[in-house]
Amino acid sequence: MILYTPVPLEQIWEGMDEQTEHFQEIEVEGITMQVQAVDARTATIVRIISSDPAHYMHPKLQPGCQVSYRPALAQD
Repeated sequence: MILYTPVPLEQIWEGMDEQTEHFQEIEVEGITMQVQAVDARTATIVRIISSDPAHYMHPKLQPGCQVSYRPALAQD
């Protein structure tokens, strides 16, 4: 990517390495997806991670839809 700008690069990229959202990868109905937790058992789909085109056609598992899930237990 080429970026033509008079603004210093330090100012443009400031904060890029700080992740503010906390996403998780889960599997629902055999489809791996990235989700953002809404509460303890519900999450919103952010994106589907699959190479199978049929997974993207599933109407209930589209980005923005909510799914029930079981959060992974934290392991120390």
